[in-house]
Amino acid sequence: MIRDSYRLAFGDLRDPRFRQTALIGAALSLALLFALYALLIQLFSTFDEEVFTFSDGTRMDRLGNFFSTVSLATMMLMSIFLMAPVASLFTGLHLHAVTDSVEARHYPRLAAPRPQTTQKLWLDSVNYFGMVFFINIVAFIGITLFGMIWGIALFWALNGWLLSREYTTMISERRADATAIKAFNRAHRRQLLLAGIVLAILLSVPFLNLLMPVIGVAAFTHLIHALTATQPQGAPS
Repeated sequence: MIRDSYRLAFGDLRDPRFRQTALIGAALSLALLFALYALLIQLFSTFDEEVFTFSDGTRMDRLGNFFSTVSLATMMLMSIFLMAPVASLFTGLHLHAVTDSVEARHYPRLAAPRPQTTQKLWLDSVNYFGMVFFINIVAFIGITLFGMIWGIALFWALNGWLLSREYTTMISERRADATAIKAFNRAHRRQLLLAGIVLAILLSVPFLNLLMPVIGVAAFTHLIHALTATQPQGAPS
């Protein structure tokens, strides 16, 4: 079921309307990645001016250097770790556009979703972003303590767990109340967690990860509807 959900999500790229949504989402993901990268430079440079001096002598003390080749390459390398927070922020900005596109194509008989305010979406997204950011700090500590292999495994597991909670909750809230969503999460926790771990792994692949916030929302939309069909009593729709 998880494999089918991701297969359908990637297959949706063949649809021109979804492809346009995905390209807009990728551009948004790139903008958020730039913003997080710039924030990290500012934070770390406050403590050590040399921390972002690159091997070719480029220093991040001028705006032009921010867009240098070596800086952009560093940003894409850091996207292995930064794209999980980006995917978390993405939900507050673009989740409904993706779910609307997926449901219009695959589930046209569904009733219209419940309206949600932009303020609520942003607050939820920012709250999850804070948790994802904290979890990534824990994962970095794990890499230091347990080595690269176990640390990366911890990184994927923690991010997968939290992203699955965020995506499932925010997609399900379009059609269900909190009680139904909690019951749904309990009934399908294993599959939702595995789907989140798959997303966390794919978010670690440079360049592909720019599309993954869109593909992730689409895949979770497919998965939620598939799981709903198997357990109507615990369904979030």
